[in-house]
Amino acid sequence: MTIQISVIGLGQIGTSIGLALKNHAEIVQRTGFDRDPEIARQAEHQGAFDRITNSLVQAIREADLVILALPMDQIREALQVVAMNLNTGGVVMDTGPVKEIVATWAKELLPKERYYSGLTPVINPTYLYTAESGLEAAHADLFKGGMMAIVTPSNASPEAVKLAADLTRILGATALFIDPLEIDSLMAATHLLPQIIAA
Repeated sequence: MTIQISVIGLGQIGTSIGLALKNHAEIVQRTGFDRDPEIARQAEHQGAFDRITNSLVQAIREADLVILALPMDQIREALQVVAMNLNTGGVVMDTGPVKEIVATWAKELLPKERYYSGLTPVINPTYLYTAESGLEAAHADLFKGGMMAIVTPSNASPEAVKLAADLTRILGATALFIDPLEIDSLMAATHLLPQIIAA
């Protein structure tokens, strides 16, 4: 059975997910969407997706799994669109750096029998100090040898939890199941605080 995965947001993380899934065509069908058509075309040219769509709604309606690889200020709006269009049994995941607030939004917005799981990737150490950003920083092995923190709310279905773990394994990362407040504290100390100090 092929799983339809739609990745929303085709920067470094979103395009890297598509590239990492490229060799799993027997189990995954990849669709990409970005609000910037030029970025979407570049991701398609790199072979990161089987198809690109210019319709966010279409990308969601055709998916078993929707991955929101978006900046934090775009996630709630995207979740609202997901809530109106995700099929029964569908799963939405995000890769944002903050999880407690996104889990709250998902609980508020998603109808019954639509499930949320949060992903926080800790990327391959090889790419930690690269000067590239966005689409140019996307690599098929971006997650290989890294870790994926997985946040699953109490109402998540066993199938959604397994899907998050299976996706993590396919991406080449090690799964770490963690509480949203715990991962938020870790990210604040290791990711957000250094950025604030640097600014």
